[in-house]
Formats: sequence, C-alpha cells, structure tokens
Amino acid sequence: MIPLGIDRDTQKTPIATIAIVVVNIVVFLVVSLGLQSDSAGAAAIRNFGVFHPGTMTVLTHPWTLVTYAFLHDSSGLSHVAFNMLFLWIFGRAVEDRLGSLWFTLFYLAGAVAAALGQWLVDAAPMIGASGAVAATTGAFAALCPRARVRVLFFFSIIEIPGIVLVLIFAGIDLLGQIGATISSTGGIAYSAHLFGYLFGIITMVALLGLRILKRTEFDAFFLMKQWHRRRVMRDAMNHHDSPWMRDAARVTVTTEPGKPIPNAVVARAPLSDADAKRALDDATGRWSRGDSAGAASAWERFAARCPAHKEARGALLLAAVAHARRLSAPSRAREILHALMSRDPAVAGNMSEVAGRELEDDEVSAQARRLLGELDGATLA
Repeated sequence: MIPLGIDRDTQKTPIATIAIVVVNIVVFLVVSLGLQSDSAGAAAIRNFGVFHPGTMTVLTHPWTLVTYAFLHDSSGLSHVAFNMLFLWIFGRAVEDRLGSLWFTLFYLAGAVAAALGQWLVDAAPMIGASGAVAATTGAFAALCPRARVRVLFFFSIIEIPGIVLVLIFAGIDLLGQIGATISSTGGIAYSAHLFGYLFGIITMVALLGLRILKRTEFDAFFLMKQWHRRRVMRDAMNHHDSPWMRDAARVTVTTEPGKPIPNAVVARAPLSDADAKRALDDATGRWSRGDSAGAASAWERFAARCPAHKEARGALLLAAVAHARRLSAPSRAREILHALMSRDPAVAGNMSEVAGRELEDDEVSAQARRLLGELDGATLA
C-alpha cells in the first residue's frame, strides 16, 4: 500500500518537512554520484554518518544517532523515494500541529529512539530515515486517527483511516521482525520502524494528555471521548430497571390536551464546536453521576442548539432513554423517539431543526426502534 494523500488541509507552509526531504535527496545524490566518480569521498560520508550500534559508538560518535537517518541505499531509488514520500504525506500534517521548530526536534528525536530500539534487537549498522518517518507516521495516527488516507492498493485507490493504516504497517513490520528473527536474516530494520511508531504515538498522546499540545476534534483523545459516549449509550440501552418495565401493564401517563410537555427545550443560538464538546461532556458526566434528569435536559439542550451536529441524534436517543428508564416519563421518551424515526424537523416542545437530514439505519436508528418497541408494551393515554 502506497500513501498518496490525506483529507486534511494544512494551514502553514511545511518548512521543516520540505527542508528534511531536500537534505535527504541532496545527500543521496552526492553519495550516489560519489560512487561513480569519487568512491573514497562517498565512503567517507558513509563512514561519518552510519550508526554502528554499541556503547563506544554512542559515546564517541553520538551524532551518528541522527546522521544515519539522512543516508540511504545508493544502489537504487526505492529506499529514499518511499521514505520521502511517507514523510511528505504524514510529516506536513504533524508539522502543522507542532510547528516547524518542534517538528524538527521531534523528527530528530524519533531517529534517535528508532536507532536505540533497533540496537536492542540487532547490532547491525544502520542507515535510512524509515525509523524517524515511522515516528512521524505514529504521531499522525495519534493526532489525526480518523483522517482518511488515500492509498494505492494494487491497481485501485482506496481510503483508509489513519490509525488503521498505521496499525496495518506496524503489523507488517512486526511480522517481518518475527520472520527475520526466526530465519536469522537481516537487511531491513523492522524494529526501528516499530520503535518509531511507539515513540511517535506515545509522545503525541503525552503532549495531548498534559495539554502541552492543544486538543482538537480530530485527535486520539476526542476519539476516545466518542467511544465513551457510545459505551454510555449502549449501557443505557441495556439497562432494564425502570418501574414501567417491571410492571408495564399498570403504567398510565396522561397529559392535558394542548398543555406543553414539561422540560420542553427552547432552541437558542447554535453552540460553537468547543461549546458543543463541553455540552456533551457535561451531559455524559451527569449521567455517570446518576443525575438522570440533568443529563436528559443537557442532551436535549445540546440537540436543540446543534441540530446539524453528528452527535445530535445520539444525544436525543440518550435523552429518550433517560426519560423512559430513569425518570418514569415514557410519554416524553415516545415523543422524542417518534420525532427521530418520522424525520420530524421539530422534536416535541420547541426543539426545532433537529432532524433535517436523511436518517441512516445505523446504531441510533436501531436502538430507537428497539426502545419504541419496548415502550409499546406500556399502556399510555
């Protein structure tokens, strides 16, 4: 699989990425030409830059922990070409988040981490940028796990989420390392790749976790929050301890004609992306603490103010679950669910513009139908 591009537009000129690519290509051309006209000069460059794993080398030639990453196999173009292609595809997005200076330092640190990791497994001399590029690719997976990467797969172009693509590459390298260990053959520093991936992912997760690097709606932490919300929804849908479920035949709910349903939510100005995330986190936190009424109200407010948000329908479903299973208000739950399932643009009360797009037969729709089926077992008036 050969990456061709990503669906993320960068905001800054990738100065560091361009500089690293240019330096690698220039060094490659100098060494390659040297092999034809000045073999001694080319050999001197290689001797100066190649990393020879060992304590004495690290102590006496510490620069080789970095310089090896700017040398490539001079017998063909594939080694340098693929490394620079991967760096160009993924490095720009990482540099856009870190800035040119910090990306340069991260890239060099990734080269060091990959070299030390390979040293733990195999003490053979090393050249090539693949370890540092793997660190960059791992950083991309942590910063943009849901980004779609266009890859050439055999004779077709497909799109794969960034984190999935990195897992595939890491799996290939792991299998390669196992095979090399069993057969006692070398040639490719698989361990350098693996340690590079780990370094990139761990470093970015640490920076995001400590909030040294600003979090966004594209990074791994946001993805984990989404997983947590889906888990809360699944747990809520699988919870069957409400009074009306225990004795549905005796549950009767009446409302006066024309009287507004309590807790109706008045639509206000749409929330910003940051406020929308905080609203969802607040609702989830209330639910986790047992504040079912507060969680239901928060989910409904969120859906009212962010009707086009991708989490709006899930929030409404959770509000319906709270009304049905925790608050003994199945009529309110039915009203919300019918609005979801009937493509009604206004959910009960004054919740306008909630369902203005086509509903897919996804998990939300399936769970909504299931809950409606359960509610149909209760006697409602």
